Amino acid sequence: MSSELDEDFTMIARIRGELIQICDGTLIIESGGIGYKIRVPENVLTQSNPGQEIILHTELIIRQDLLQLYGFLTTIEADLFRLLISVSHIGPQTGIALLSSLTIKEIHYAIKYQKPEILSKVPGLGKKGAERIILELKNKISDSTIETDYILEESTSFSDALLALKSLGYNSDEASSVLLKVQKEKTLKGSSDLVKEALVHLRKK
Repeated sequence: MSSELDEDFTMIARIRGELIQICDGTLIIESGGIGYKIRVPENVLTQSNPGQEIILHTELIIRQDLLQLYGFLTTIEADLFRLLISVSHIGPQTGIALLSSLTIKEIHYAIKYQKPEILSKVPGLGKKGAERIILELKNKISDSTIETDYILEESTSFSDALLALKSLGYNSDEASSVLLKVQKEKTLKGSSDLVKEALVHLRKK
């Protein structure tokens, strides 16, 4: 057996627990008696409140003697973060800054249609950094699951199903993630069928 880990290996891929504290761009989540300090983008911070249960898709970054967890509400965000930090000279802090300043769709659009001016608005990135991201990811972004997810999200049935789940009290990002999974696995088209199948998944959590 090889002693080297696969480059896609993730030791901590998902954390579910109680949000204990929000501090300086991080969440402290208690799960199994352990408090995990996780750096998150702005959209996670604005939707989080101490005392609530939260589920984050995570990426563990190891830099010299520092271990840092980064967390996201959806697998789509986590996948895009991994793509961004695969670019040379783009670190996790810049990846988080991009996801805090721009929506997933804006980042996807900027890369696919080579619009560095969109990315360069992010503090600390600059024109050269934006151009490097586009150069290294322009042929990867269309092959990722992100583009498929956009197509699914734009459908009327998806939008109607998402509104229905939100009216039942489910978090927008969690509901969206489950709907995407259901729509791809089951190839369901009607909004009522999507809601029924999504509820099965959501109630298991």
